[in-house]
Amino acid sequence: MTEKVPNKAPAIVSVVLTIIILIIFGILSILFELLAANGATESQGMTAIGISLACQSVGAILIGIFSWWLTNLLILKFNWNKIIAVILAVISGILLGVGISFLSLIISFPLAGIK
Repeated sequence: MTEKVPNKAPAIVSVVLTIIILIIFGILSILFELLAANGATESQGMTAIGISLACQSVGAILIGIFSWWLTNLLILKFNWNKIIAVILAVISGILLGVGISFLSLIISFPLAGIK
């Protein structure tokens, strides 16, 4: 059985789209966190935002890798159309990113000492 050589363009497009959308969602998440931390000290608020940004950054990198992998998997192994594979990889990455962003918000407040 011969393996096909992957075309990098669809995978690159899916990674770039996923990362851009996750950055936009991350900015909105940080703005929400600023509103949610109303009443905490400045030190606690900045600690919570820093923890949340760290979690979201690591998550965005891992989700970019996942989006690249999923696009290539759908195109090479399952012979899907490139556009459909990119759309599915981006949607999957965004859903995972939103979940990681939500978890980072939940984790950052107790770690910063905000009750």
